[in-house]
Amino acid sequence: MKQAKLGISPAQFSLPFFDVVDEPKAPGEIRNECIALPLASATVISRAEVTPEQIARIQAERPEAVAQQQPSEVTPKVETDGEVYSDDPSSPMYRFRDTGWIGGSRKEAAALMIRQASKAGSRVYFSEIDWEDLEANPREAKAVIVKSHLFGKVDWSALRAAGMQAGAGFLIDRIYAAIGKEPSQDSRQARQDYAIGLQTLRDRLEAAFTPNDVVKVLDNLSEEYYGRVFTPDETEQLGALQAADSELRSEKRDLDVKRVTLQNDAAEARYAFQVIENEIDKRARRGWKPKPELAEQLAQAKATLAKADAAWGKVIKDTSGRLAEISAESKQNGLQQNAILRAARARNILENPLHRAWTLMGERFLAVVRFRDGRDGSGVFRNHVVTARNGKVADWTWAETEVIRVARVTEESVHFQFKVAENFHRVGGRKVTVESTEQLKAMFQLREIQSGLWVLRDPISGKFHVEQSAAAFADLADLMGIDDKHIGLGGKLGLAFGARGRGATGWKGGAPAATYESRYRVTGLTKHKGGGSLGHEHWHAIDNLIIELVCDRAAGEYDYASANPDLLPQGELRDAFHALRRAMFEGPHRATQTIRYSARDYSLAKYNVEKRFPRPMAVTIKQVGNVNAAVQAVESEFGPKPGVEQSRSDKKTYEDWRRTAAAYYGGNPGGGEVEVVCGPTMSSYAVEAIRLDGPGKPYFRLDLEMSARAFQCWIEDRLAEQGRRSDYLSVYASNEFCVCPLTGMQWKPYPEGEERKRINSAFDRVVAALRVAFGA
Repeated sequence: MKQAKLGISPAQFSLPFFDVVDEPKAPGEIRNECIALPLASATVISRAEVTPEQIARIQAERPEAVAQQQPSEVTPKVETDGEVYSDDPSSPMYRFRDTGWIGGSRKEAAALMIRQASKAGSRVYFSEIDWEDLEANPREAKAVIVKSHLFGKVDWSALRAAGMQAGAGFLIDRIYAAIGKEPSQDSRQARQDYAIGLQTLRDRLEAAFTPNDVVKVLDNLSEEYYGRVFTPDETEQLGALQAADSELRSEKRDLDVKRVTLQNDAAEARYAFQVIENEIDKRARRGWKPKPELAEQLAQAKATLAKADAAWGKVIKDTSGRLAEISAESKQNGLQQNAILRAARARNILENPLHRAWTLMGERFLAVVRFRDGRDGSGVFRNHVVTARNGKVADWTWAETEVIRVARVTEESVHFQFKVAENFHRVGGRKVTVESTEQLKAMFQLREIQSGLWVLRDPISGKFHVEQSAAAFADLADLMGIDDKHIGLGGKLGLAFGARGRGATGWKGGAPAATYESRYRVTGLTKHKGGGSLGHEHWHAIDNLIIELVCDRAAGEYDYASANPDLLPQGELRDAFHALRRAMFEGPHRATQTIRYSARDYSLAKYNVEKRFPRPMAVTIKQVGNVNAAVQAVESEFGPKPGVEQSRSDKKTYEDWRRTAAAYYGGNPGGGEVEVVCGPTMSSYAVEAIRLDGPGKPYFRLDLEMSARAFQCWIEDRLAEQGRRSDYLSVYASNEFCVCPLTGMQWKPYPEGEERKRINSAFDRVVAALRVAFGA
């Protein structure tokens, strides 16, 4: 890549950019943030550095400072549309006050009880959770009700002091490790059951002091998991049926013994008769003289056999009817017992939270619960049980070994900042008069509007953001051809000014300028640098929430139509999103990859490609004449195919030939690396997004980010066609503004040329389908 040749890494300079942020960050979580350049003319205290408690303390300790902040005259009240507003931030009628609560902000519920307990290592009990408040936002509830937040730390030292044996503690620790990190289902009931399960599990297991006690607890869990928890009536009924069943089995056993005894007697009599009969026949065949005593014995044996057969026949006749009755009664008994078991299981599924809880804790945990089962149980845990019961876990060294994990430092996925507007221009568009947050909320049917402490204390900032966002939203509504009320996406979207910044943690350019927090369904703009990104963030909201609007169901915080159009129902809207994806991603270009090879790879490449009778692929590598064509030929022959899973050996063959091609043309006997244009074909827009990300974590190439940047282009291009401009909505969505100020290197985060026109046309189709979805 060019920057590698120049010795300049994109991460070495920072030039804003927007985006989707969800706190706290979870494994696999999408996080994109807008980074703002620091103010050059003033020192700005991060809002994260000031808490309401600190403000109250300062006000108490420094009344003169508070007095300096108060207006010198009584702020006049202004009456607008029947509402009396005040420009005094301390007034309850302050025109730019918050319209309501939006979860997750720092000034409101910044540290939820569950998160505080998690940080302190404390257990969170089911009864301590305000489920109504928590489930007001299912996305937040899903993020909070996880093992790491609720479980707390286990005080093994205290348990040891209380008398727990080391083997019991070891088994308990292994059980805890098997619990799933979160409920296996995403629902309010599942989260509550999971919380109850964690609490119950710890209470039961930490009251067990020997390995046998632990096994008994698991046996009880198994009964609950299989739904074998019965009411007193069911227990009584099952007891009576089992007692009757026992009596029937006993009676059948006695009858069977009688029948078998007489059958054996008849068989023995028949055998004795046949022995004598055979002896007489043998003597007759050989011409021997008959023995009178044999004839007498035969007559006696025949009489005995007749008597035994008669006895056996009689018992068969006498018992057959009763055995048939016993069989019928046993079958009916079994049906009744099964009915009770099925009813109990069905009731447990519906009513017993512990039955549901164990199911929600994941397959690994269930395998531990079923450890006695040779087929579905955990063989590893079964061995742990044997080891602990045999006294082979004699000390607590397993609990004293602490693993220290050092955070791995990686390059940031964000390499530069987009240009941020210092001034906002608006050309054309209808006149919009909005004089309070309440009016802004009502006009665009937003869920709530919230402001940070700095904005709330500064009427000028409040006025600026309210007026600018009103004009920008009006321009967007007109451009999309929808009513203003649809901007709020069915009342699901919240808006925040300077209330949701997270500081510069983990990012090189400063605090994020704008965010869409999918967990809380709120668009947040910073006080100073959020303007210009409203359109970008609003597309994220549309992209995420349109699934809920058209499907009439809750969508996940990571569900975006631009990433997976099949989340939408069949129809024009889904087809339009698929067409948008094709426009963004399809093209004749390929990305640049770095392929590393070793000295051994080089030696093997020279041998395989230049030997007297090379393989067909080696011949192709040599004939194509350059590394790009060689690697592409390998990909065509051995690379992964759509819809076909590569075997391990196929993957190895593919990677071996790729390194062979790279090493052959790399030409360094000691090994090295080669920049190769290869991989699947794609649009130039996608190639440049991959280039921007470099080897770091994906950001620019994420589907939802590419669609949001492209939506900015659509906004600015369609406004320009009408001779209009709306900088607060979107500004600088052009690659000409993305040049490194240090090196002059050009970056291309936005589509351009014919691809931009094609993507704009795809957005025309999406917007037309959205109008229908909104009922506009």
